[in-house]
Amino acid sequence: MNHKIRIATISDATSFIIIKDQLPITKTDGTTTTGGFLLGTDLNTYKKYIDKGFCLVAEVDNKIVGFGIVFTDDMLRESDIWKRRNEATWDVDLSIYETRKICYFEQLAFLPGHRRLVVALAYNLLKWTFDKGYNTVFTTTVKEPVLNLAAIPFINVLSGIKAGNINEEYPLIGHINSDIYLVESGNFYFNTANHSLQPFLHQNTLAI
Repeated sequence: MNHKIRIATISDATSFIIIKDQLPITKTDGTTTTGGFLLGTDLNTYKKYIDKGFCLVAEVDNKIVGFGIVFTDDMLRESDIWKRRNEATWDVDLSIYETRKICYFEQLAFLPGHRRLVVALAYNLLKWTFDKGYNTVFTTTVKEPVLNLAAIPFINVLSGIKAGNINEEYPLIGHINSDIYLVESGNFYFNTANHSLQPFLHQNTLAI
C-alpha cells in the first residue's frame, strides 16, 4: 500500500464528511448516530477550515483515510469555544495566553486501521503550526458522557498538561464535559527529537 500525508485542498472537504459520517456516537436516548464528536461541522464548515486553518490529510492508495485540523490564532479567538472561555474552570492562568500566539487542535479523524498514519499526521500538523511561530496549542478531550482517551498518550509524550475543564450542551447529544489540554512549542520540539519514534517521524516529515 502506498501512503502519504499532504496539505488539504478545498475539494477534500467531501471526503471529510464521508469519514465523519462513519464515526459513531451515542445519543442521550442510548441510540447511536454518526458523526462522532465532530460536532457542528458540515461541508461548508470544512471548506472554511481548509481555507483558513492548518489542515492535513492522510491517503492510502490515493484514498483519504484521515485528516487533522488546527485553528489559527485568529480562528481560535473568533470561535465559540474561545468566546466561552470564562465559562471553563482553568488550572492555569489564562491571562498569560491572551497575548501569546496560540492555536487550537480542532479535529483529528481517521478510519480504523491506520495508527501509524495518525501519529505521523498529528506530528506534522503540530510541527507546521509551531514552525509558523505559534507558542501554544490547546485542545479538548471528551470526559463525559463518553471517556475519550485516544489523544491522551500523544499529549503526554509532548509533556502536555491539563489546563482546565468545560461543560457544553449539544442538540441530540446533550451534556458534554471536556478536559482542556495545552502543549508548548518547546516541549514539542524537545520531546519529538528525543523520542524512540524520531526516525519514523523524520522519515515522514513534510516539507512545508
